[in-house]
Amino acid sequence: RCAEVVGGTSTAVRAIGSWALGLPGRLLGREGGALLIDAAVYATTDLPPVLLGRAADLPRALLQVRIDEASRKGGAAACAAAFAAGAAQASLDVLGGGFVKLAQVIAHSPALFPKGLVKACQKSLASAATPPASWEQLSEAVAIDLGVNSIWDVFQAFDPEPMASASIAQVHAAVLRSGERCVVKVVRPRVRERLAADLGGLVLLARFGDLVLGEDVVLQLVSASFESCASDLRCVILDECDLSLERRNMEAFRSWLSSSATLRRAGLARSVRVPRTFDLASASSVLTMERIDGAPLSELCRNTNKDVDAWQAPLVRALGVAALSVIEGEALFHADLHSGNMLIEGPTATAGMDSEQVVFIDFGCCGRIPDALRGALIMQASAFLAGKEPDANQFAQGFAYALQRMPGLGPGELDTEALAIDLKPLLIELKSKNPFRKGADLMKDPDLQLQLARLQLLLHRHGVQLPKEFTLLIKTGCFGALYFSLLDDRHRALLASNLALVGAAYASCNPHDARRMLSPATLVMLLRLLEEGDRGAFLVALGPWLRKGAKAAAIGVAAGVPLCLAAMQYLA
Repeated sequence: RCAEVVGGTSTAVRAIGSWALGLPGRLLGREGGALLIDAAVYATTDLPPVLLGRAADLPRALLQVRIDEASRKGGAAACAAAFAAGAAQASLDVLGGGFVKLAQVIAHSPALFPKGLVKACQKSLASAATPPASWEQLSEAVAIDLGVNSIWDVFQAFDPEPMASASIAQVHAAVLRSGERCVVKVVRPRVRERLAADLGGLVLLARFGDLVLGEDVVLQLVSASFESCASDLRCVILDECDLSLERRNMEAFRSWLSSSATLRRAGLARSVRVPRTFDLASASSVLTMERIDGAPLSELCRNTNKDVDAWQAPLVRALGVAALSVIEGEALFHADLHSGNMLIEGPTATAGMDSEQVVFIDFGCCGRIPDALRGALIMQASAFLAGKEPDANQFAQGFAYALQRMPGLGPGELDTEALAIDLKPLLIELKSKNPFRKGADLMKDPDLQLQLARLQLLLHRHGVQLPKEFTLLIKTGCFGALYFSLLDDRHRALLASNLALVGAAYASCNPHDARRMLSPATLVMLLRLLEEGDRGAFLVALGPWLRKGAKAAAIGVAAGVPLCLAAMQYLA
């Protein structure tokens, strides 16, 4: 053990020495000079217009911060804390744009950021209220974007007071000339310019981080350069300003909901819906859609007087739909599915629904997973089912599967045996964090950050890089951890069964993929689980497939629990 410690220490010393020797050359070299020039252009061209607008607003907002009486009685420390919270809220209100987006990601990612920072962002967002644009600005912007002389050429009624006002857009109730009730989402004036300036500064900061740390250190922390990660984030957020793209995402998801054979087989075809959009009343900065009379999930889960089954049962079904959208080829997945972007709509006779339905909204941020990565997800999830300990070889084979089909993510011939040996202890720890177990709460897990960092370092040692497509999936996973913490034990168990049923339906529609991706040991284990478990409605639903023989049954069930584990590993 002493020899290992000494060896590790000497390796660390050599690494630090190599980094220090290379630092001056990186900062004073060609890339350092290019960064200096770009930073000067940013400071003299892009930043001043944004700073001028905020220079007047921010001091005014800070002067309006008030300290409540209870904090005054608590002494200097309590007053300072109250002022800091108020100042953070006021700053978010004024700064908007990229700062609010960053706060949203942190607030919904308790497993990835320090607890104090998460709480501060949650409190600021809970009470923040982005000032809406004036009616004059708004009506003019809507008319120009729709190419009409006046908004009254399109709308019969339009409420000047917004129903909601967020960092990028605000939403108004309206009535079309046809008499249909609708809501109109409008991008706030000058928001794209502010976002571009904020995110441009973030990219420059990321480039500076690349220069200071060097490529070897950076790639041990993340799968690509900081600049690449920041640039991808910049593109994703700026895309949210293009409401024509959001409309296309909504229509694509609606089409998948109505055409997916897997959803029909799982009995989830009517569990989720997406509002209809109106083409003639929509453009790049205006999106008009049907009005939904539903309550946001974020409000329902805070209401302790509400019957939890009224929102937890439809949430379970909606999470099954969301998980399937990640792995079904023709689907895109919603990458910003926090509780404010789900509405719970009551039973409606016109829609043929006899229970609550979940409505997904705000499709500005969506993604698609390539075929090779979808296969890898299913293979790696199934590694947790072959016995008491995870099948590290199967998990490593998932990386090999993706690398063979996506060159550039790692070595052409991955040494899966060596990778499996190194992965096994970490996978055993991860399996113990099964979010479906009774009383589990990933939101309060202090070790998860460290384990994720260890996984990244381990993969780097073997030359494996996580692809950039995982960026949105990881963001989605931050919300998944929140949903597991919201569900009680009964509905968490129901979610596990529901995901298994979704997986069985997926396998029945894609039997070739199921046979190709799942090991025989996993198939045997799944059959044993089926025999020992509570079969009930699950067996009834699988009846048509089970009657086709044991082999078909094994294939059908085999993708079920892997999908459940895929949700555990990547959606939580």
